[in-house]
Amino acid sequence: MRSNRRQFLKTLSGAALAAPLATLPWARTAMAQQSGAPKRAVFVFIPDGCIPERFHPTGGEFDFQLNDMTSPLEPIRQHCLFASGLNMYEGGHTHEGGVAKVLTGNNTESLDYFLAQRIGQSTPFRGVTLGVHATFQNGEGNVPSFSTGNVPITPNDNPINAFDNIFGGQDPGNIPIADRRKRSILDQMLAEIRTLNSKVGASERAKLEFHTESIREVEKRILNNGAEAGMCNTSGFNSEGFSVPEGWHGYPPKIHLDEHYETIGRLQMDLITQAFACDMTRVATLVWSHPVSPLRVEGIDQGHHDTSHFGQSNSQIADKFVQYKQYHMRQFRYLVENLASRTDTDGNSLLHNSVIFLCSELGHSDAHDHRNMPFILAGNAGGALQTGRYLNFEGDAHTKLLVSIANMMDVNIDRFGYVGHGTGGLPGLTG
Repeated sequence: MRSNRRQFLKTLSGAALAAPLATLPWARTAMAQQSGAPKRAVFVFIPDGCIPERFHPTGGEFDFQLNDMTSPLEPIRQHCLFASGLNMYEGGHTHEGGVAKVLTGNNTESLDYFLAQRIGQSTPFRGVTLGVHATFQNGEGNVPSFSTGNVPITPNDNPINAFDNIFGGQDPGNIPIADRRKRSILDQMLAEIRTLNSKVGASERAKLEFHTESIREVEKRILNNGAEAGMCNTSGFNSEGFSVPEGWHGYPPKIHLDEHYETIGRLQMDLITQAFACDMTRVATLVWSHPVSPLRVEGIDQGHHDTSHFGQSNSQIADKFVQYKQYHMRQFRYLVENLASRTDTDGNSLLHNSVIFLCSELGHSDAHDHRNMPFILAGNAGGALQTGRYLNFEGDAHTKLLVSIANMMDVNIDRFGYVGHGTGGLPGLTG
């Protein structure tokens, strides 16, 4: 559909006029695109680490029990891989150092950006970075995503604005993206086709019209494939009519009031699912709050970061921190279930063809360390990852996990940042 117009017309007006539809280069390409589904990656950040002994499962690879922090994931455990024993080495310490290396591994760019540049060439957006109150205190070291040269990528905290950008924004040719995805290539070429019609004889004109209509039918099937399956219909987005509040309420701005946190998060997750279903992008990042999060959710009378420093003997505050982790696990479950509920072009679910990486910037929150990090994978990466498992990697480097994620996306690398514990992916994770 992106072939040069004049070459397309030249092909039609020459020998291809007498050829079957399936032999036309554009038609062969279009038909081939229907035969499989692309792989996709989602990176989900939640703040302030965990209590490892209350986060990681116990038991064996398949016969394991979830701990209290991750207990809300029980209904989707078959879609998840729980990884313990992974450490983040070198780089800075505490919150700032952790968020700077969790997706970079001390590389000069983060894995989400790296993958977007390699698998996003054929989509309108190489990657999207969304936030939920993520820019409240945004600054250097407070975001996990970086473009080349360690330039921080600021998440878009406004789901309505993000939706408009993705489904109604402008592409480099100044054609609205929504129109570009829906408009017929033949409509865009109508003037040139009319000119060609005036220059050929009656017999060639009849052949041209025949092939034009045949290709239009193929194109309609391709463009409507997602809509007919309920995939690309965006009318259900923000069905409750949430309106982003403008202005300030003292400090923070109204959009960052705690009362909007869950609603904005759900909209951002709906947007990721919709963007994947419409193939607007294949890499998405979702940043929940930020390190040292001031978040307060209903029912917990202390802030998120305050509860993360519970002290070794204060079980009451630690229990509140567990509640915050459970809250974010419920949000994560929503995303997994959302992707699992949508059928992809190959008949599998969007989740099957995706990998989701849940991460944070700290291991043990009260100790401010980067050991035994709270990492979870979900989805099957198109069959590359077997889920429903728990694996303990006993002190191996988290950068090997980053390598494994890239390999799952068919980006073949053997290192990403730190290599002090060797190169390659994590043993036993895939294959």
